[in-house]
Amino acid sequence: MAVTKWKVGGMDCSTCALNIHRYLDKEGMKNIRVNFATGDVQFEQTGTRTEEFLEKGIEKLGYTIEGKNNTPSATDQPKRFSPQLIRFLICLPPTLLLLFSHTLGGWIHLGSWLHNHWVQLGLTIPVYAIGMHFFGASAWKSIRNRMPNMNVLITLGATAAFGYSLYGSLSGQAENFMFYETAATIITLVFLGNYLEDASIASTQKALQQLVRSQKVMATMIAFDDEHHEQYFPVENTQLHVGDLILIKTGEQVPIDCKILWGELHVNESIITGESLPVRRMAKDKLIGGSLVTDGTVKAQVTATGEDTVLSGIIQLVKEAQG
Repeated sequence: MAVTKWKVGGMDCSTCALNIHRYLDKEGMKNIRVNFATGDVQFEQTGTRTEEFLEKGIEKLGYTIEGKNNTPSATDQPKRFSPQLIRFLICLPPTLLLLFSHTLGGWIHLGSWLHNHWVQLGLTIPVYAIGMHFFGASAWKSIRNRMPNMNVLITLGATAAFGYSLYGSLSGQAENFMFYETAATIITLVFLGNYLEDASIASTQKALQQLVRSQKVMATMIAFDDEHHEQYFPVENTQLHVGDLILIKTGEQVPIDCKILWGELHVNESIITGESLPVRRMAKDKLIGGSLVTDGTVKAQVTATGEDTVLSGIIQLVKEAQG
């Protein structure tokens, strides 16, 4: 079966991941894996459903396909300011003024104009509009598809406070219905939470990318000519196979998991253990791909490649832990 891998944007919580999982399962896909933290979606295609059909179905749920088959997407590129941070920074000033009017404003005689319900309405409208453009649109799509997500709760809470306050302003009973700061605070705090979550995920993704980059290096492969003399030539470690012979020297990175056949060295294995103090390795000892040789030269035999290496296993575990 063909395995499809996508980067999906717009997933905010585990409910979003569950909605996509349910949709793909309903369409007959197998071995479905959805990670809302990283946006990774993987499944095996079965039946007659085409990728185009499934893409349209996911877009109707309120999500977007940002990358296919591990191709880089916009979300993979480093961003100085994330959309969530920009929304939070825009919403923060009016929200602080609204909170100020209910706390310190009266104490320092600035509460008179801030307590005016029309002023509070004016401060709340931009915050509410930004919140509904993000949370409201997502909530509506999820309800329309009978798969409510977390944004439904946020939308209900903010809209209830805003609508209640607006009724008070229009009916001349503003003093009894002043909850504009509640609507603004709900939206602003959730934007802050989303930004902190994005920052945490980005930090983990950066570490993962560093691990992935350390997997792709050049190696010195050992081959023999017709007269059984050793020949050395560079090759990408992705081209190595189990059983191949390689030469590793001082200052080089261990290109792949292998076992020492000849020689000894000191190797920094902090990429795996976190301990930067070099350790001694000699014949019959195993070396972990990604480690750095600080001193010595060895000839070794490749013991694992691709997803079977220790580093690949760690990367996969971290991705699963994120999910």
